[in-house]
Amino acid sequence: MQRDNICKFVPSFQNAPIDVNTVNFVLESSDVGEKEGIRSVYSLFLITRGSGELVLDDRHYDLEKGNLFFILPSARYSIRAKQDLEYAYVSFLGVGAPILVQRLIKNGVMKIFEGTDGLIAYWKQALAHAHPKNIDLISKGVLEYSTALLIDDVPQESATKSVVRIEQYIRRNFTLPGIRLHSVAKQFGYSEKYLSKLFLRHTGMHFGEYLTNLRINAACGLMQERQSSVKEVAFACGFTDPLYFSKVFKVKMGVTPSAFLQESGANIFE
Repeated sequence: MQRDNICKFVPSFQNAPIDVNTVNFVLESSDVGEKEGIRSVYSLFLITRGSGELVLDDRHYDLEKGNLFFILPSARYSIRAKQDLEYAYVSFLGVGAPILVQRLIKNGVMKIFEGTDGLIAYWKQALAHAHPKNIDLISKGVLEYSTALLIDDVPQESATKSVVRIEQYIRRNFTLPGIRLHSVAKQFGYSEKYLSKLFLRHTGMHFGEYLTNLRINAACGLMQERQSSVKEVAFACGFTDPLYFSKVFKVKMGVTPSAFLQESGANIFE
C-alpha cells in the first residue's frame, strides 16, 4: 500500500525564541528502503512502526517501534528498513540546541531511547493538526515535550519507581486472565522488549515467572483457607485451563494440587 510522506517546513517568525528553533517536522512512511546522508541540523527521530537499522559512525544500532534517538549536525548516517519501517523526526537549530542535546547524551555517547511507544500517537496527531500558521509552535512543542520525558537526572531511581508502580499494578490485577506482558507494556506506554529488560533487571525474574509465582502463591492460600474445587481455584487465580494450572503447580510446588490439598487437610474437591 502506497503511503505519502509528510514534510512540513517551519517558516521563520520574527518573535520566535532564539534558544531553539525547529526547522521541519517530517513523517517518512513511503519508500523507506534506505536513507543515507549528512545532516546540517540537529534531529530527533522517533520510530513509529516496524523495524530497521541505524548506521552511525560505523556503528550499527537495531531500531524498533518506540525508539527515539538524535542525529547531530555533520554526522554521516544511514537508516535501513527491515520490516515495514516508518519514522518521524523534528529538525532544530539554535544556540540552545547543543545544550538541549547534552542534557540527554552524556559525553557525546550515542543512545537509543526505548519504551517511548506512547509518544507515537502524540507525534502523529501533532502532524495531522499542523499548518503554516501553527507549525512552529507544534513542532517545538513536540520536541520539548518529547525530550522532557527523556530527561532523568536520577535514571536508576526513576526506573525503580516505574517497576514499583508496575508491580503494584500486577499484584492488583494478576487474577485477570488477560494480563500479559504486552497488555502491561501498553498500559504503561512501554515496548514489550523494554519492559521485559526493565523487569528482569529490577526483580531478578522474567515477567512471566513473576506473574506465575503470584498466581501459584494465591492458589496455595485459597486451597488452605477455604473449600473449593481445583478448577475454581485455577480460574480464581487467573488460569484459564485447569489442566495447565495443575502442570504449573506441580513444577512450582513439587506436588499436584490434589496432593497439596490432602497435605493441607482441606476439604476440597477435584
